[in-house]
Amino acid sequence: MTMFAFHPMALLLKHEGYPPAVLAAILIHGLLLYIILDNPFLRNDMVDLDTPVYISATTAEENPQRLRRLQQIQQEQAREAAAQRQREQEAAAQAAREEEARRQAELQEQQRLEQQRSEQELAQRRQAEQEAQREAQRQAQIEEQQRLERQRQEQLAREQQAAQQAEAERQQQLAAQREADARAVDTYSAIVHNTVTRNWVIPPSARNGMTAVLAIRLVPTGEVISVEIIQSSGDAAFDRSVEQAVRRAARFPELQGMSTSLFEASFRNLTLTFRPEDLLR
Repeated sequence: MTMFAFHPMALLLKHEGYPPAVLAAILIHGLLLYIILDNPFLRNDMVDLDTPVYISATTAEENPQRLRRLQQIQQEQAREAAAQRQREQEAAAQAAREEEARRQAELQEQQRLEQQRSEQELAQRRQAEQEAQREAQRQAQIEEQQRLERQRQEQLAREQQAAQQAEAERQQQLAAQREADARAVDTYSAIVHNTVTRNWVIPPSARNGMTAVLAIRLVPTGEVISVEIIQSSGDAAFDRSVEQAVRRAARFPELQGMSTSLFEASFRNLTLTFRPEDLLR
């Protein structure tokens, strides 16, 4: 009987492009199948799909069903090897995709963090710039207020100085005016007194030291409106003589030369004290 071997090495040579893991699996399965088929007690009753067997020409001719079964085993082994290779390729591709996805995710996360950091730095810079601008504006306002306050104080000081100067000048003018008015009053009072003295007729009872005080009402033209004794000398004849002297004078034209204010203040209602001192008796 002629025998031919369906040996595992035939598969190894046929599938040289398989990965090492696949070749190792096929080799192990082939050895197991070889051992089983070489056992005279088992090879007629058992066929393993994963293990290559020795097939004799006589057996193939006598049992075509067994040959088909062995061919199916060979085909299934080839399909399994192809499927395993496909799974490994898919697993490798999946791992590559996952690695690329992880890398892209890390890159995107880094970009997001960098963008976030940039935005935060930009926001901080803008906030710092705004705060600096507000501080500069506040300082400018403070300086402007201080400048305006200095101007106000300087203006106030100038106004106060000017007011003090004006007041001093006014007081000086008033003092000078009062002094001038006092001299004018003395001058015009002397004129009135001398005029009354010229018109006085000395009564027999008059004596040195007698004093009569008269209230004389005048108008700006110097004309006498009224006269009366407001403080008697104690001698009726003396008092009447003085009053008559004023009435005889009747008018003091010199008074027209004084100012209206001085006339109103000192001569409209004139108080005249008449006290002769040069009487012989």
